[in-house]
Amino acid sequence: MLEPRASSELERRTRMIFRRWQNGMAAKLKTELTTAQFYLLEAVRDNKLNCTVLADTLQITLPAVTNLANKLVAGGYIERVPADSDRRVIHLRITEQGLKALQELDRQAAQMAGELWSALTPDETEQLNRLLGKALEAPLRQ
Repeated sequence: MLEPRASSELERRTRMIFRRWQNGMAAKLKTELTTAQFYLLEAVRDNKLNCTVLADTLQITLPAVTNLANKLVAGGYIERVPADSDRRVIHLRITEQGLKALQELDRQAAQMAGELWSALTPDETEQLNRLLGKALEAPLRQ
C-alpha cells in the first residue's frame, strides 16, 4: 500500500501525464476528428462492434457513442452494418477513409509518445511499458 504522500504524488503525476497526452493529441488532431472520435475509430479498427459493446469498451454512455458514431458516419469514417445473426442489431465498421485517417493519427501518436517519454533510457522505457501494462490489468471500481 502506498503512503498517503506517495499516493498523492502518484495521483498528481498521473493526472499531469493524462493532461499532457490529451492536450498533445488534441493539438495533433488537425482533421475534424475529436479525441473521442479517434478513440471510437481505434476501437472499431479491427472488429465491427455494436454501440453497447463500444460504450462498455470506451467507458462512456450509449447516447455518447451514438452521437460520436453519427458524426463519424456523416464524415465517411465508419458505416453502420446490420448484424448477420439479427438484422435489428447494428454494428459499426471502419471505412477505408477511416483507416487512412487512423494511420496518420497512429503516426502522430507514436511521435507524441516518443516526445513524452524522451527523457527515459531504453531500459526505463521498457520498465515503464511493463508497469503500464500491469496497471492496465487492474480492474477499476466504478
